[in-house]
Amino acid sequence: MARLHAGQLLARLERPRTPEPTTLAVGSDVHLATDATGTWKVFHRTERHLRAAVRCVNERDVDGVLLAGDLTRNGTQTEFDRFDELATFDPPTVAIPGNHDEPTTFDERESLPIEAFEARYTPDGLPFRVRVGDLEVIGLDSHAAEPDSPAETWDGRVDAETLMWLDETLETTPADATLVAIHHNLPATGELYERWRDELPVEGRVPGFSNPEPLLEVLADHDVGLVVTGHLHFPAIESSGGVRELTVPAVSSFPHALLVLEVDERGTTVRQVPLTDSDGMVESIAHGYEKDRVLLSAAQHAAYPLLEEW
Repeated sequence: MARLHAGQLLARLERPRTPEPTTLAVGSDVHLATDATGTWKVFHRTERHLRAAVRCVNERDVDGVLLAGDLTRNGTQTEFDRFDELATFDPPTVAIPGNHDEPTTFDERESLPIEAFEARYTPDGLPFRVRVGDLEVIGLDSHAAEPDSPAETWDGRVDAETLMWLDETLETTPADATLVAIHHNLPATGELYERWRDELPVEGRVPGFSNPEPLLEVLADHDVGLVVTGHLHFPAIESSGGVRELTVPAVSSFPHALLVLEVDERGTTVRQVPLTDSDGMVESIAHGYEKDRVLLSAAQHAAYPLLEEW
């Protein structure tokens, strides 16, 4: 039997902390495609990378799985059906939507309704709160779509009702043992991307977050242990207004990885586990060397660990 890849140390964080050890697998930006090839997201390999993610989880002692958005390429019924056929994770699994997962006014494809996404991937709709081992996991929807009202933009937003729910929910969760997941990135990580892309010889753009300030205020008021985001496709650890954000690398694009968070009384160890071999990485670089976020992923990967607090 082949040895499990132990994963590369990405960070050691002081928080979250839990009395008993808890392990959470986190993936993002699968972008599962059923009828596309190529691009920097290597669409023709997305099924293979999702299968590898399932093996990565099911061969380990993992308490739960969190998917941080963009499960599919275009949010179609066919793509979600295929995703469900392949995403046979053994541990309990929850997901939040990304900007590609819910209906928009500028896409003529028939997208999966929001209610259907909630029924498939959340315990009781969005937002949600679930307990994974000793860790409280809260999932928020930053997609601008609403039931019967497709989004007019891919920019992120959080509505007032969600903020009120979050404020009330965080009153009853232990701050040190709480993780909040949202697809779009908080300001400090967005600013990091803007600054870095100016240094690169290739162009790029990422949909932003239209109203992050009220969300940051609620998260800071409750001293939340960690916020997990996806969206950018490259790993990062930044702080916005005293709120620590861990941005998850993509399953679909380089470096094709899952994160495994090992949480205990000392804090959280974050390890990055690859989902392809060297040949797959070379193919990915060949498809993405002109994409800014692929280059930034490579730069971050060369600097691991990104943070060691203990």
